Amino acid sequence: MTIDINQHKIAISDKYNIYVDNELTYKSRTKLFRFFLSEIILSNFQDRQIATIERKFDWLKAKYIFSGHDVGDWTFRTIRIWKMHYKCQIGKDSYDIYGHKGRKVSIFKNDQQIAWFDKSAVSWFEGDNYHLIANDNCNPILLTSFVLIWDNFFNNDSENSTVTYDFGNIGPEARKFDRNWRPKKEMN
Repeated sequence: MTIDINQHKIAISDKYNIYVDNELTYKSRTKLFRFFLSEIILSNFQDRQIATIERKFDWLKAKYIFSGHDVGDWTFRTIRIWKMHYKCQIGKDSYDIYGHKGRKVSIFKNDQQIAWFDKSAVSWFEGDNYHLIANDNCNPILLTSFVLIWDNFFNNDSENSTVTYDFGNIGPEARKFDRNWRPKKEMN
């Protein structure tokens, strides 16, 4: 499965078009509701709301509360800020999100890699673009939420720029990126 997330910056919020296997499947927008805090609204392509992700105040750390119909409620939080390690527990499943050198991010479920995404190095006018590759049996709402949280937390707020370049992470990493990982395909 592939998920492409294309951001469009407008005034003090962001809008996203989300394509699952090249088909427009979801839309999202952010709302600023308090100093540095925001709410991300995830909708289907017909603009019916399916989830909200609320950023909570937690100094320099990420803390987001997800509320949605398909996945239930869960919290995304920082484990190791300097090594870009984040985690959430959803029922019996533990998800770890690791930032790597550059712009790559891996997603693990119960210590098994299920996906990774990359942010485009150069953004022209509109906003950031993300490309995610995942096992076919993964929940696209969950994976999309992780990317939207990542974008919101690491947002560079450069909406007045014509072109922006992102060098990515140059610091330490909690886990090395596995260049040999390949997604599992479902057999029909």
